[in-house]
Amino acid sequence: MSKTRMIEAVEHLDLESTRRLLDANPALLTVTDRRGRNLLHLACSASCSTLKKPESAAARIVNLLLDRGLDVESPMADGDKGTALWFAVSRGRNPTVVKLLIKRGAKPNRAPGGGLYAAGWYDDTGILKLLIRAGATLYVRAGWTPFLACWNWGKFEAAKFLARQGADVNYQDPKTGKTALHYGLERAIDPALLTWLVNHGASPDVPDRDHVTARRRASRMRDKRWLAALGRA
Repeated sequence: MSKTRMIEAVEHLDLESTRRLLDANPALLTVTDRRGRNLLHLACSASCSTLKKPESAAARIVNLLLDRGLDVESPMADGDKGTALWFAVSRGRNPTVVKLLIKRGAKPNRAPGGGLYAAGWYDDTGILKLLIRAGATLYVRAGWTPFLACWNWGKFEAAKFLARQGADVNYQDPKTGKTALHYGLERAIDPALLTWLVNHGASPDVPDRDHVTARRRASRMRDKRWLAALGRA
């Protein structure tokens, strides 16, 4: 029962109950839920907007747990690579907690994809900026880089932000050899986005695995707006 109360207190960001339970039984610091998440993971996963609490409420719980001895980089009990920082980005979506964890020693690149994929999925350029400033690498390789993933997910603000930060806009999908321009043409996205990408270094003359360039593909399309968007050869 104490374990259940402990987990509930943290999930609801109840600072006083969390402190009282830990004072009464310090061993509760090590409890995990059925998914193997420890108390720090749960605190970082809490949605302050859903709970109708300020972001600082989660930060206070996180500080308490770290002060009591939880490791800022502690993995999940089942061996999953999810870290507190990853949960703060992907679940809590809490920049206050992200800043706090980084200040307390969390390393972005120990989280899956440095947290960039998770932040990019939400088109959250604010958290992307925090992670990159803290050392998250733009060149994570997980099939797609964070930039190519955001582009293909249609998270164009995040993709543009990553491009401006120095992401390789000509990175080729290891399986297909396709670049962001190839995929943009396949999806017939707004030609203005293709022009933006070309203006920021994307080449329409990179061949994919089938030896087809984005320019050649565009030339085969009935609507010539996409060919025009790639600029002159």
